[in-house]
Amino acid sequence: MTSPSLRLALASVLLLQFGCKKEAESSPPASADAGEKAAPAEAEAPAAAEEEESPYLDVANFNRNVEAHAGEIVACYKDTAGKAADAPTGRVKATIVVDGDGKVKKTTFDPQRSTLKHDALFACMQEKIGAWKFNITLNGADSPMPYTFDLTSGALLP
Repeated sequence: MTSPSLRLALASVLLLQFGCKKEAESSPPASADAGEKAAPAEAEAPAAAEEEESPYLDVANFNRNVEAHAGEIVACYKDTAGKAADAPTGRVKATIVVDGDGKVKKTTFDPQRSTLKHDALFACMQEKIGAWKFNITLNGADSPMPYTFDLTSGALLP
């Protein structure tokens, strides 16, 4: 006599073997318009492959947003530090604090890590950045986002 657990194991194996067996004709029938139906699916494939932007603040959408406003920062440079004939160039290290609603709460500049130090430039940048809008934060809390503005020839400057 066989034990109940052995019978259960044998029954499971038999059920799985017959239950999962594919029929010989499991593919869809071929038709004349199959090529026409495949073309739209192929056209949709690149659109599906594109990555959808997160509604929440992340490094990628933060950087894209800042880069979209680069012209404002260049204008600040030209109106302040860039006026002189021998205008200084360099990098400005900033931390932009974005609140839960995506509004800029404050912007700070790190003069120790910045190679371009100009108070009027910092004031203009702070005013411009303060008006920017970002995606909301995931947890609704303030999110400090670092960014380095490269105000050198070949970067943001011509």
